[in-house]
Amino acid sequence: MSMNRREFVKGAFATGAAATLGAALSGCSPQAPSAEGGVGSTASDTEIGKHTWEVKPAPITDVAETKDYDIVIVGAGMAGLSAAEAAARSGAKVAVLERTEEIQLHGADVGFIGSHWKKEAGEEIDVDDACRLVYQWSQQTANYDLIRFWFDHCGPVADYIEELVGTYDVQVVPARSKTAKGKWATLDERWRVYPSSVGFVREGDEGIWRPDKKRINYNLGEALWWNAEDHEAAFFFSTHAEQLVGNAQTGITGVIAKDANGSYVQYNASKGVILATGDIGGNQEMLDVWAPIANRADGIVYTPEGGNTGDGILMGCWAGAACSKSPAAPMVHPFTPDSQPFNLTAFVMSWLAVDTEGKRFCGELPFEPMLTNGRMNCAGNKAWSILDADYATYMEQQWPENYEALLNGLDKEMADRLEKGTFFKADTLDDLAKQLGIPADNLKATAEQYSNMARNGRDTQFGVPSQFLSEIKTPPFYAVPLVCSVLVVPFGLHVDTNSQVCTGEDEPIPGLFAVGNVQGDFFGLSYPVHVPGLSHGRCMVFGQLVGEALAKDTAITKLT
Repeated sequence: MSMNRREFVKGAFATGAAATLGAALSGCSPQAPSAEGGVGSTASDTEIGKHTWEVKPAPITDVAETKDYDIVIVGAGMAGLSAAEAAARSGAKVAVLERTEEIQLHGADVGFIGSHWKKEAGEEIDVDDACRLVYQWSQQTANYDLIRFWFDHCGPVADYIEELVGTYDVQVVPARSKTAKGKWATLDERWRVYPSSVGFVREGDEGIWRPDKKRINYNLGEALWWNAEDHEAAFFFSTHAEQLVGNAQTGITGVIAKDANGSYVQYNASKGVILATGDIGGNQEMLDVWAPIANRADGIVYTPEGGNTGDGILMGCWAGAACSKSPAAPMVHPFTPDSQPFNLTAFVMSWLAVDTEGKRFCGELPFEPMLTNGRMNCAGNKAWSILDADYATYMEQQWPENYEALLNGLDKEMADRLEKGTFFKADTLDDLAKQLGIPADNLKATAEQYSNMARNGRDTQFGVPSQFLSEIKTPPFYAVPLVCSVLVVPFGLHVDTNSQVCTGEDEPIPGLFAVGNVQGDFFGLSYPVHVPGLSHGRCMVFGQLVGEALAKDTAITKLT
């Protein structure tokens, strides 16, 4: 074990902002899988015409040591930590294998629907409608029963989590991320966003950031980690799981991993193995096959260097598991590390969006997948948000409960970005078009058509609600680059409602489970934002329930 929790905290809070930013930026380019131990071998290295996951490598035989546990969990992200905490406090002997040097947490929102906290805040959600919208988002390719199970079981799990984090001086608060839109629950179903998420904060946290420049989800992750350790769960960092022990026919009984010293260790699991290896954002081969649209984004902002390379899919497929029946669901948001704080980006506000031809190409409501999918498929794969001098009026119109906070400091930021060349200003649309390198006649015609729809209160092209339409008439005019970054690309192994991994014939594989973004069949096509925090909420709930069920020798659908 390379690090305990106290060493981690001491080092984490000593880390400066510059180092953290460098680490974040280092993950912006997708990384090819490692060839180490056969995990990253390409089709040309093995069999022509086959992908890495289709070609089983030779068994690892030079095992230096064997360790025995009840449950082995691969991955120390939100899902793996949640599973470890639940399994360990339920009496199981637990090992957690993490290929990086520390636990991995991202983001700021966690879905918390049905909890006492949400009910006391007056934020009860129509579960039937919300579940239906999430399922329909996948064009009915996902597993409705799996989605419904999360909605029906989130509340009790969330109540326990609130109690747990409180013992570590962590408080549950209203969601601080801008994905949690204000009063969008009453919009048409196409654009509806429920108040589903919360944040976990300690004293001194600012917004979604802690003093050590880590996102506030680390507060939840640390509480899970520390309580798991207090119940004697063993964490092995810099330990890369490479092969499962067993197969779909005989069952899975363990994991073989390369430890920090380069030696192979076999971790036996008498009750089961839980894969919590994350998404496929760091595996270029998998992106090319399952999520090629992600290659048109401006970067990947969550995946750590060398992490999230689809290890769970590789190991599962080599053992006889099937991949998700639903397609990959890229989570792509309109920000980059540089643009994220900018309150005029489309991540927060809705402005006329034009492509390299100066034409409108999509509905601009800041409803992340729709807007970013449009950008990544528009002419030239480049676009800008256009606004005029009355932007403050339209910000109040769009977000009346929060616009004043968004305006705070905006003048200085606009001036700074103008100087940097990441923001554009002109007294005429002709001049603005020239700066952007787009046809002026098209831009003026598009602006006039859009302004007419704003005046009439009806978007006849894409159906953006009238509240989010604005006229382009008063100089000076501004343009903001519409950027796209991949957060994660959920795609995993085929599972049943118990989150047990299955074969292509839908047969559960004894001893093998998948939680988090390596759990397939939950999302499809793109990440649904009707329920902010759903991704982390899924990790939390299925991690807790699968960990507890395995420890108690039962299934999550049979837990009382």
